[in-house]
This record gives sequence, C-alpha cells and structure tokens, in this order.
Amino acid sequence: MKKVTIIIPVYNSEKYIARCLDSVINQTYNNLEIMVINDGSKDDSINIINEYKKKDKRIKVIDKKNEGVAKTRNMGIKESTGYYVMFIDNDDYIDKDYVETYVNKNDNNDITIGSYKRVNSKNKILFKYDLKEKSEWAKYVVLAPWAKLYKREFLIKNNIKFLDYKIGEDVYFNMLCYSKTNNINIINNHKYNWFWNNESVSNTNQKGLKSNVNIKILLDKLLEFIDINSEYNKYFLERYIYWYLLFSGKYAKPKEFVERYKEYSKWLKENNIKTRIKPLFLNGEPTKIKIAVIMFRTIKRFKMINLFSKIYCKGV
Repeated sequence: MKKVTIIIPVYNSEKYIARCLDSVINQTYNNLEIMVINDGSKDDSINIINEYKKKDKRIKVIDKKNEGVAKTRNMGIKESTGYYVMFIDNDDYIDKDYVETYVNKNDNNDITIGSYKRVNSKNKILFKYDLKEKSEWAKYVVLAPWAKLYKREFLIKNNIKFLDYKIGEDVYFNMLCYSKTNNINIINNHKYNWFWNNESVSNTNQKGLKSNVNIKILLDKLLEFIDINSEYNKYFLERYIYWYLLFSGKYAKPKEFVERYKEYSKWLKENNIKTRIKPLFLNGEPTKIKIAVIMFRTIKRFKMINLFSKIYCKGV
C-alpha cells in the first residue's frame, strides 16, 4: 500500500478545519501522511490542528508565517514523503473512500483527475460536476489542485510548483503538469466536496477587476511552456479570458470591463491565438462554458461589448 501525502493549507479556518480533518483521518485508505500547514492564521486554527495531531500520529503540522496558498502548497510538496500527493482546501471535505478510489484507479499514471460535488453549509448538494472519461478535453475542465492524485516523483523531477500570484496559481500548476506528461487518467466520480464559502479567499479576491490583479501576467507565464500550436491550448487561453471577465467582471464598472476586454482581445491577437475549435461540438465541455464562449465570440464579431457591459456589470 503506497503512502499518500495529503496537503492541507490552512488560513483562518477555525469554523471548518475540524470537518475537513475528520473526513481525512476516517479514510478507508490508511497509509496517509496528513500534512497540515498553518499559513499564519489569526484565529484558533492552529490550536484545533494541534488537538487533532494528538489524536492521530499520521498528522504532521507545520506552523509558519503567512505567505499565501501557492508558497504553502509548494512547501507541502517539498516536505512530503508519500509516493502520491493530494491537495485539500481547508474548508472542503472528502468522502470516506476518496483516497482509495483514486489510488485503485490510478494505474501508475502521473496524474489521475476526478470530479466533485458542490455543497453548501447545510451539506446540501448544489450540483455534481461530471467529466467525460474518454474526452481529451476533460483534463482542462477542472484545474483546481484538489480532486486529483499526483505522483510525487513526477512533480519533483519536473520542478512543478504553484505560481505565487493573486489569481491562477492552480491553473499554472496544472497546465505545467500537462506540458510535461500525457500519462493522465480521467475518472468521473464526485467524492470531493467543494464547499461554497462566501468568505473564502477565492470568492473574495476574484470579485471585481482589481487594479493589482491582471491575468496577463498569468497568461504570459503560460506561454513560456505550453505548446501554442495545440488547438486545445489556444482554445483554453481564449476561454479562460472569457471566464475571468464573466466571473470577476460582473462587479466591475462597465468602463473597466470594456478596457480589460479590449486589453485581453489585443493580447490574443498579438500572440496569434485563434483556434478552429467550435465549442458547440467540443466533447466534455460544460454547456454553460460553451454558451459563454459563443456569446463572447458573437459580441466580438458584432462589436457589442459596450452594450453588453452596461447590461451585465453591477459596479457603480
């Protein structure tokens, strides 16, 4: 039974970390190294973590100053001793056979990718996200580090690390992984529970088009290593821009939205990123993403961005 290191970055999670740890220590797969890294929490998180350490010798606690989730996860990879590495966010939790399922279905792949359930504070399932196991596109659909099993040797050998930036550190990490291997397995299960937390870092940092966050920095970093001749990669870059504008731009001012849209459209043109992929026929692409890409392409074609921004944006 190969050891699996589960890396859990913790920041101000006193409300949820106990639930997360309970779901990990009660796994049907026992050979675990549970690495809990407290990233300078200001609440009672570290005391809760230390109480759990007393109960389970598999728990390893690292208490450090606040440096952000990217550096915290990178530390976890470096300090891990497992054959495999998995990540869990501190407010999420996993089904009891989560680890066992991934290990049993891995078949010596460098990465095994799964799906998830979206849950609320009442443990109600809001929706289940499906992956097409036979689709080559499926690996691009969910780029969070969780709901995945990584071979540690693969990460170390290729010096794969999270990008220390305010957005897209997980996108960078997984796209870098994909550039280094095709030995990837897709399994469609829903054993990871992604908790909808309005107070989470991702849900607060990404609201509005902040002046200190520009995804061009991430996009330029991606161009350093991805195969730009790949139709999938070109489509992903275009789609990521549209997702960001829709997700973060909703709370921006219309003028800000238009400026960013023009900036990113110029970036696509300057880097000659234009794909032949038609989202309507892309196997494994979620319907709402297909609609978003088609909508933006239509807006671009008919020069309707000003009108759209006035209807869509809520910023004042």
